[in-house]
Amino acid sequence: MLLYLVFAGLLLTHMRRPVGRMTMQEQKLEGEFRYVNSRLITNSEEIAFYQGNEREKATIDSTFQRLVDHLRDFLEYRFTLGIVDDIVAKYLATVVGYLLISRPFLGNKHLTLDQNMRLEEYYKSGRMLVKLAEAVGRVVLAGREMSRLAGFTARVSQLRRVLRDIKRGHYVRSMLSQEQLQNGARDKPSKRMELVPGAGRIVTQDNIIRFQRVPLVTPNGDILVDELSIEVKSGVNVLVCGPNGCGKSSLFRVLGELWPLFGGTLVKPAKEKLFYIPQRPYMTLGTLRDQVIYPDTYIDMRRRGITDSDLARFLDVVQLGYVLDREGGWDAIQDWMDLLSGGEKQRIAMARLFYRQPQFAILDECTSAVSVDVEGSMYQYCRQVGITLFTVSHRKSLWKYHDYSLYMDGRGKYEFKEITPDTLEFGS
Repeated sequence: MLLYLVFAGLLLTHMRRPVGRMTMQEQKLEGEFRYVNSRLITNSEEIAFYQGNEREKATIDSTFQRLVDHLRDFLEYRFTLGIVDDIVAKYLATVVGYLLISRPFLGNKHLTLDQNMRLEEYYKSGRMLVKLAEAVGRVVLAGREMSRLAGFTARVSQLRRVLRDIKRGHYVRSMLSQEQLQNGARDKPSKRMELVPGAGRIVTQDNIIRFQRVPLVTPNGDILVDELSIEVKSGVNVLVCGPNGCGKSSLFRVLGELWPLFGGTLVKPAKEKLFYIPQRPYMTLGTLRDQVIYPDTYIDMRRRGITDSDLARFLDVVQLGYVLDREGGWDAIQDWMDLLSGGEKQRIAMARLFYRQPQFAILDECTSAVSVDVEGSMYQYCRQVGITLFTVSHRKSLWKYHDYSLYMDGRGKYEFKEITPDTLEFGS
């Protein structure tokens, strides 16, 4: 029996060696999958403005598929190992043990004793009790697992219910501000409107952006601007300014169709002819080339007729040509979010704009970490290639690159006027 146990131990030890390596790989792939999902959640609004949903979906699907493939192989190996383990360490060991123990009872002198019958009945009863205990244990374990499953299904059910409400346009404020609680305003804030999805109308037209009596309303129902009516044609750059919370970002979310239109008429080019650059640019996973052409793929870039030489020219415009040499070419793969400085990431985002060549670009303080001279050259290049700008900035140096200003006072009012030599500039 001792020899059998030594043999079984050596066999199982040899078969279990890959388990540690495969477990480490599983944790690594799970970490990568959590990481790409975390990046998506953290940068969801920027990705939505970039219209990078398909690109991010492909990245997540690829990461998830690698994890699934590994888990499938790992589970198959563990299943096989479990079978061998049960056979060698449990069933076969039991057979060998009973065979060795039964030898004294199989002798001729024990065959006629009544004690054998009593022993047999005792053994049968003992085995039945053991099996009953095992069955009860399985039932208890199954009940515990069903309880955990019920918790998971409840959360999934809540998620599906929220998604259905969003699809129908039913938005509910999830929390109240401290001021509202103190004032007893538990039902609704002081200024609200009923959300009616589809109450507004969007008209697609090139080379113009026109807001006709469009209210700027948050998904919670708070009115930021009662009725916005402005018209901007291609070639007319607009500087958007005002205090924090006045509705500047809300204007762009409505323009980018991230928020529903609750009234009026919005005339704008198609989504692909608008481009948004946030203050905190998003750097995707991939090569240096991927950072400039995001959300396009290399195949999309070739289909556009763009070459690596064109991309190098865009980097030269934003004075980032040295990055191409420093990182060893377009196919270099790095963690660009950590590697690049704030100013470099903002200039990469501007190179991304020059690659896209849209009719209108929305620049949301996207050059705050860039020097004034580099910033000026980028704005001049935008005018040269015919990109019309909506700029949010507090820099006085940018007023000269714009033709109109849109000022929001944060109290629901706005002023849209031409910038003239007599216009009072403000900012830093």
